[in-house]
Amino acid sequence: MKFLRLALLSLSLSSMALSFTACGSETPETEQTGKEYTSAYVCPMHCEGSGSDQPGKCPSCGMDYVKNDSAGEHHEEGHTH
Repeated sequence: MKFLRLALLSLSLSSMALSFTACGSETPETEQTGKEYTSAYVCPMHCEGSGSDQPGKCPSCGMDYVKNDSAGEHHEEGHTH
């Protein structure tokens, strides 16, 4: 019985330690500087090489371009304009 209690306690502590270290890691944001992110009209899937200053279809996947509300905005940590 003591062994079972000790094993459960060890397992619980190990799980807690693992979850704390896993939650602390941040995944880096994908750099969004290509025309597939900065054009006036972009593919919803952000296919490489897509994007246009006029409405149309993505040459890679065929989806309709959508208006890019963030086109021309300057993004840095802490502010946008």
